[in-house]
Amino acid sequence: MDSESQNDAQFLELIGQNRPKLLKICRVYTWNTGEQDDLYQEILFQLWRALPSFKANSHANTWLYRVALNTAITFVRKNKTSRMRVVPCDTEELQQIPAHPTHDPDKTEQIRELLRAISQLNDLEKAAITLFLEDLGYEEIASVMGISEGNVGVILHRAKKKLSTLMKELA
Repeated sequence: MDSESQNDAQFLELIGQNRPKLLKICRVYTWNTGEQDDLYQEILFQLWRALPSFKANSHANTWLYRVALNTAITFVRKNKTSRMRVVPCDTEELQQIPAHPTHDPDKTEQIRELLRAISQLNDLEKAAITLFLEDLGYEEIASVMGISEGNVGVILHRAKKKLSTLMKELA
């Protein structure tokens, strides 16, 4: 197998294993389904572009999250002046979030409210909370975000306080 085929296979395997994570990042950073699709495509493009610089000794998830989050933040900033919404409180797209088969309607609504609240956090808080909800530890979050573990703790603490307040307001 030549190196190009190996790169293709490595890329497809990486995307296949991490598609749900990438889609979750897209949902956290954009609400319109068309913009989610655009962001997902942009993340895939940036991952493909960055694949040659991926060091095999790096943790693949850390690298993937770093590229995906930086792409999402850049995408949102570039499109802020367009029709992107910061708070999707009454969008039809939010109502279209599929229910998990094991979730009851109350849980599905709680997930929608949580996503609504997360959308109101700043970029760093959004990134930290998204990674935290993916069960990453402080060390890995710090590595993905390029900050210290102490800063991760501070950012998560502030984000959790804000989310608590926002969830009460949305209830």
